[in-house]
Amino acid sequence: MYLEELGEHGLIRRIQKRFKSKDRSIVVGIGDDAAIINPSPGKSLIISTDTLREDIHFKKKFYSPSDIGWKAVAVSVSDIAAMGGIPRFLLLSIAVPDKTIVKDIDGLLNGVKDISTLYDIALIGGNISRSKKGITLDTTVMGELPKGKGRLRSGASVGDLIYVTGIVGSSAIGLSLLKSSFVYSTPSLSTSQLISTHLRPLPKVNEGIILSKNKLATAMIDISDGLLADLSHICDQSKVGANIYRDLIPLPDIHLKLKKRLAKEPLFYALYGGEDYELLFTIKKRDREKLEAIFKKKSFDITFIGEITSKDNGIRMVGIDGNKRIIRPGGFDHFISKYGGKIC
Repeated sequence: MYLEELGEHGLIRRIQKRFKSKDRSIVVGIGDDAAIINPSPGKSLIISTDTLREDIHFKKKFYSPSDIGWKAVAVSVSDIAAMGGIPRFLLLSIAVPDKTIVKDIDGLLNGVKDISTLYDIALIGGNISRSKKGITLDTTVMGELPKGKGRLRSGASVGDLIYVTGIVGSSAIGLSLLKSSFVYSTPSLSTSQLISTHLRPLPKVNEGIILSKNKLATAMIDISDGLLADLSHICDQSKVGANIYRDLIPLPDIHLKLKKRLAKEPLFYALYGGEDYELLFTIKKRDREKLEAIFKKKSFDITFIGEITSKDNGIRMVGIDGNKRIIRPGGFDHFISKYGGKIC
């Protein structure tokens, strides 16, 4: 059955049945002109929105419908995590061609449902539209955080230490593998993990909450455009520079046979690739022991990678020999894609 046979209201009823919520904060949910929610007492509302567009952010030959639904929500959830918030509510707008198979729409909704369940997010509304070409998903995620606890990009100071959660570069490498016939002829655990990182990223919500709750992060951002691009956002808004230690950047462990198939070195994908959705943050030197003790207890991976310097120094890479060189903070840009790894 095609979507044109089901119709708009049939699809809305299908969504309503799939996304029932018992959250008492929701006064009015799916089905009315607008949703009504009651924010929790003493909390600030935090909101982020994103768009995933076919042939710009993804190609259907690489993504299953479920992967598309998952990632559309993940990118907005990651923005909430980057400010130390708890994601609570989701608005989802879908534009698809009328010849779309209903089974594919169900798959897309399954992906949305899977990640929403994982992070305990309630779908409260959205919009449905016909598209003349391709699929577009718009997501708006609303979250909460204690008043005055939001982590911004603008709080870094000279002398602060720079940390990153997890591993960087995996997503861009996963995309590179998807484009290569190598992944199909010789599948392995390592390739499947790298590809999964690209298709179904896991936003670092718990890590963001810890950094916010304990007032550890002086500045924070999620790595969506690439390590250097997102570090430059912190530096620009905090009016500072940075030294990054090349050999401390946590890269994926890739066996030699696979590494030879990549167009670039893993470090390039980490610096410029993007879509890792890890957290990049700064802390005061005095908080280093406290930070590492808390994250070790929670079994969350974090890595010290550099220091904040004066704005005049720019962003510099420090080699194993101690030499410093200024590096261009390129990354993904929707209109300048020279350095990016996100455009398919």
